[in-house]
Amino acid sequence: MRAAWPLGLVVAAGVALSMACGLLPGGSSGSAASANATVPVQRETFSVSVKARGELESEQASPIAVPKVPTGALKVKELAPEGTMVEEGQVIVVFDDSQLNIELANHTASFRSSNRRIDKTDIERGMEAGSVLTDRQVAEMEQAWAAEFQLQDEDIYSQLEILGAALDMATAEERIVFADAKLLLRGEYYDIDKSILDVEKGQAEGKLERVQSSLGQLVLTAPIGGMVVYRKNWRGAMVTVGDTLWPGNIVMSIVDPTRTSLKVNIFEKDAAGVEENSPVQVRIDAFPAMAFAGTVRSIATLSRPIEQGSPVKYFEAVVALEQGDAVRLKPGMKGEAVILVKELTDAVVVPRAAVRGAEEETHVLISSAEGIRRQRVLLGAGDQVRVSVVAGLQGGEHILLGVQPDVELLPGDDLPAVVGEDKEEAPPPAAVGDESVAVETPGAS
Repeated sequence: MRAAWPLGLVVAAGVALSMACGLLPGGSSGSAASANATVPVQRETFSVSVKARGELESEQASPIAVPKVPTGALKVKELAPEGTMVEEGQVIVVFDDSQLNIELANHTASFRSSNRRIDKTDIERGMEAGSVLTDRQVAEMEQAWAAEFQLQDEDIYSQLEILGAALDMATAEERIVFADAKLLLRGEYYDIDKSILDVEKGQAEGKLERVQSSLGQLVLTAPIGGMVVYRKNWRGAMVTVGDTLWPGNIVMSIVDPTRTSLKVNIFEKDAAGVEENSPVQVRIDAFPAMAFAGTVRSIATLSRPIEQGSPVKYFEAVVALEQGDAVRLKPGMKGEAVILVKELTDAVVVPRAAVRGAEEETHVLISSAEGIRRQRVLLGAGDQVRVSVVAGLQGGEHILLGVQPDVELLPGDDLPAVVGEDKEEAPPPAAVGDESVAVETPGAS
């Protein structure tokens, strides 16, 4: 067990250290550089890169949607578990058929009932037509008899008998006309009734065919071999057994895990200089120790916000991995891509924290034995931490980090002009803490 330091000794040591660094009154200020950290300016090969986060997705994916059945929504009965490796033709989704079977029985009964009613109508029509034709034949016989045995001799028959015979003949003629009219009108009635029944039969037959069509699409099989990946809905939830889904909704995808890409969102001001085929190093959050090489396959032409109402915009880019890992890499995993924008050889590089001022007064503070002086610099490409210096520094100088030191600057060195400065061609300088990393437009070659 280590002995504890006395509290008084700890406090005394802290006060002495603060005074030595000039942080407390009474301490020796020493040189100006002693109160601020300095870093040496070096020449080196500088790789300008951009970081972006995203999510893995498969390059080859076959979406599985609810079949466009004519009967409406379907209830999920069976699902292949997410992450399962399936072969082509293997069953992955089964929908419940109980409700469709009930509808099938009802529509079958309606179809058969329509057929029976049509048959009944045909029989009734035939029977009624036969009865009317019989009446007409009887009326024709009575007319023929009255015409053949017409009573006209007033000497033999009474006036009443003559009038009765004439009336019988006229009645027979009218019965014939009535029978013809009844055949015509009742025929039209039965035609209309049969047309209505035919429409009802057609409707029942159409419903029956739709249900049979739906029953034939309740089992979905994998169109390709691969991994089952569920699709999230607008609420962020995934489909489960018992859910009711409408035709056309995407349930899942069958993906090829050996061909993977990372879809990333690049911050708008960091996207300058990012081009297609730019080399990329990818690290997945689940495997931070492993790096995967890739290239930028595509980058969006326009930037867009990824959150509704947010003013921050991003460029969407797709990074293709040179070699996938079917065992480790799964679609949906989060990761980070480091995109190489350009590589500068023999470049003067300084930390962004050492750059002060803005626009035409961008400068650094150089510390030397004589004191501290300001030096204007012209900035080039950089990343979020460091930036290259095009002009103003040669390398080997020591520059100050952190806040402006409370010291007097050497006289005569107040922002000397940078030799060879070209304001039109020079990239825009960055202010202290500015995270902008490039000076080109996205996708420029």
